[in-house]
Amino acid sequence: MKRRTLLQSLLLGTSATASFIGSTSGSLAAPASNSKANLKEEIEAVLRETEAIWDSQDTARLRDLWDLDDPDPFYLAGEQENWFVGWEAINNYLAPPKGTPQVTQAIRVRFYDVQVRLLAPDLAFAGYWMRTDMKLVFSPKPFGSDNRVGTIFRKKADGWRYVCYTEAFQAPNLYFQKLFEKDVSQDYQEFFDRTTKDR
Repeated sequence: MKRRTLLQSLLLGTSATASFIGSTSGSLAAPASNSKANLKEEIEAVLRETEAIWDSQDTARLRDLWDLDDPDPFYLAGEQENWFVGWEAINNYLAPPKGTPQVTQAIRVRFYDVQVRLLAPDLAFAGYWMRTDMKLVFSPKPFGSDNRVGTIFRKKADGWRYVCYTEAFQAPNLYFQKLFEKDVSQDYQEFFDRTTKDR
């Protein structure tokens, strides 16, 4: 086959393929978008349930939102040095044995800026931020923190359920910088704009 004929065949084939993809992409894009929107809505519903349980202070109930059939769940709490792997470790954390000294008096959790991705028909990843306000027994005043969370969920008959859960604080220098920025007086920006206007 001559070079020119070969090139024409390739170009025509490419054009035909591109035309086909272009003509069908509109019909395929909408369901994909709706699917992601639905996934986010479903994952956020689980996160709202999680918040409600944290607010109730009955952390043992958090286990109801996990895939209890999974043999090797992973959980990394922000204040812990290492992972909880397996049900024995996670149960001891979420439902401490009777007689365990109480550390937390009251904790409130809120999740925000949720992003989701479908990994497989029955697996999804979610990345989001977690706002925690709490009062500890030995702390004279309550305190709050914001940290990142990465979670893998599995779709079960009763909805999406946790399989792996990770809380990840920022590097200390970045985190403290954010705290300093949040502590700036609300009227400082107006003062700054006025002071530097003619410089």
